[in-house]
Amino acid sequence: MRHQTLIISSLSVLSLLLPAAHASAEEAAADAATAAEFPIWGGSAELGTIRTSGNTDTSSINGKFAVKRDGELWDSALKLDALTSKEDGVTSKEKYGGTIQLDRNFSEYSYLAIVGDQERDRFSGFEYQSTFAAGYGYRAIHQQNMELDLEAGPGYRRDKLKESGEIDEEAIARLAVKYHWTIQKGVEFIEEFSAELGESNSIYKSETGLKSQINGSLATKLTYKVKYVDKVPADSENTDTEFGVTLVYSF
Repeated sequence: MRHQTLIISSLSVLSLLLPAAHASAEEAAADAATAAEFPIWGGSAELGTIRTSGNTDTSSINGKFAVKRDGELWDSALKLDALTSKEDGVTSKEKYGGTIQLDRNFSEYSYLAIVGDQERDRFSGFEYQSTFAAGYGYRAIHQQNMELDLEAGPGYRRDKLKESGEIDEEAIARLAVKYHWTIQKGVEFIEEFSAELGESNSIYKSETGLKSQINGSLATKLTYKVKYVDKVPADSENTDTEFGVTLVYSF
């Protein structure tokens, strides 16, 4: 009788513990799935070079590095790029830039965009041009093969003139559009446009790219960039354009 009582008591305890253990296993599996889903890291490195000879000897090197982390609440992205060009042994273009962006996700479609960037262009008439902005972002299209992000908000710009060393500062309004379309497997179209609108100066940037995959991690990319500055120092052009052909390694 005593053994029967012990067996019945053990079975009763097991009947209480098994559902709790099952629930804990489900929670652990869910946490593991979430951990496997976030964060998601990715990035790319680009390198391109062009050299011509004959009546004019020119050579140019342009490179770009980008890394992105997608999280459950925060997304982060970092971009670095450099461009140098020589003509008959004399440097004709030298530019470096960096952009960092942090997005605080509110939902699948809305987020807070925090953006900071700086550009140093040796031949632009500026020592540097830097911007910091924060605003509302909306994912107007969020599909597997197509994405469209819209961003708008206030910001601050600080520019330093190269000749005089004078610093220009002002509040700005920042608008941005980012479009990504996977045309077919291995072929992607990218368009990014931004406008930094200030009372004393405004800057518009556009970057259009077409990437074609060669194999698993390698691709070629054609890029056309346009930058327009409303007011520039003397002997500087308002519009600056670039056309690049690069080899891209994705990771």
